[in-house]
Amino acid sequence: MSDRRHEWISKRAYAIWEEQGRPDGRDGEHWRQAVAERDALERTQASVDGREVLVKFRPKPPRPELPRDGWLTPPAKAG
Repeated sequence: MSDRRHEWISKRAYAIWEEQGRPDGRDGEHWRQAVAERDALERTQASVDGREVLVKFRPKPPRPELPRDGWLTPPAKAG
């Protein structure tokens, strides 16, 4: 998995955790939801004029993506 993809998934999983009230023990569920959302984004793209969405019909083969150590650590705040 690319570093950019992993970073996006990590940040999204953290946001999901926060949105759901920071529950304990559901990190795997949040990670899988973030992976599914990223996969959906990668399968779609907007047309050049932004008026229609084009869907890529060739699905990627499923492969498990596991969180790396420390993914739950919140991103550092700039400023």
